[in-house]
Amino acid sequence: MAGPAPTAARRSCANHPDRPAHAVCMACRKAVCGECATEWDGINYCVACLAAQRKASRKGPSRLGWLGLIPASAALFALAAWLMAWLGAFAASL
Repeated sequence: MAGPAPTAARRSCANHPDRPAHAVCMACRKAVCGECATEWDGINYCVACLAAQRKASRKGPSRLGWLGLIPASAALFALAAWLMAWLGAFAASL
């Protein structure tokens, strides 16, 4: 019969084998000690995964997204102008 599954407290840190693990990195699933674990937005990360997560979050919107916003705004403006002209003509006929 197999024993209980190892918990984070029984495992050792991936970076410091002499220290017990405090948390598990949610990105790479490595067990890390209290010094190596960093909580960001309520989630534990190791140093390498936290750096990758921060780099990804700093990335701004792409230029393609902004270029798509311009024609969509122009189309919405044209639709609003057409609707106001149509409603004005309708109200004038009353």
